[in-house]
Amino acid sequence: MSLRVGIIGLGHFGLNLALYLTEEGCEVVAIDRNPERVELLRDRVSVAVVLDSTEHRPLRRLGVHDLDLVVVAIGEDFQSSLLTTASLQEIGVKRIINRVISPVHERLLRLMGIQELVLPEAEAAEALANRILLGRVQKAFEISPEYSVVEIEAPAAFVGKSIREIGLRERYGLNLITIKRVERRAGLLSLGRSERVRVLGVPEPTAVIEQGDILVLFGREQDLQRLLETA
Repeated sequence: MSLRVGIIGLGHFGLNLALYLTEEGCEVVAIDRNPERVELLRDRVSVAVVLDSTEHRPLRRLGVHDLDLVVVAIGEDFQSSLLTTASLQEIGVKRIINRVISPVHERLLRLMGIQELVLPEAEAAEALANRILLGRVQKAFEISPEYSVVEIEAPAAFVGKSIREIGLRERYGLNLITIKRVERRAGLLSLGRSERVRVLGVPEPTAVIEQGDILVLFGREQDLQRLLETA
């Protein structure tokens, strides 16, 4: 059974979160009081509805209390975020995740008993910093302080060579988990329309790297950095 997620607030963060979760197989209920924002998701999520989330009655009528979790993604309206959270608590929502707007907002949410908080701007800044520091890294997932899983676009020196020829483990101490081959690229202002990517599974040693391939690698940060600096 798919995860049922409510997202309240369809600004840039909420809209893209709704699209990403939908692509990952979640049943998404998207809520905003701005009809134009709701219309953007009308045919792209399970349910998209114009609703005042600061009132508990319309939330209850929609069945929000039956969802697995609700993300309050409201961006700038401090008061609406707090009132929405209170309404969700009143109707008995099982799990609430809140976007944090400011330190004061965070303190008030914690006083309300909300423990799952997210600061998208800070997380985006950290991700961008890691990407800059690691050069061509597109995504990074820290497994421990020493080891990470990263996605990098295949260096030009690897294109046309087999995995055996490249010798990732022998030369760099890295393990290739899989290869993601981009078959369709997303355009600018695509409103979340993603690239079409084919995952090649566990690659054979004879598999040949193509231009634009994304290598999913596991290893130590210093070894990953060495590959990025020398390949």
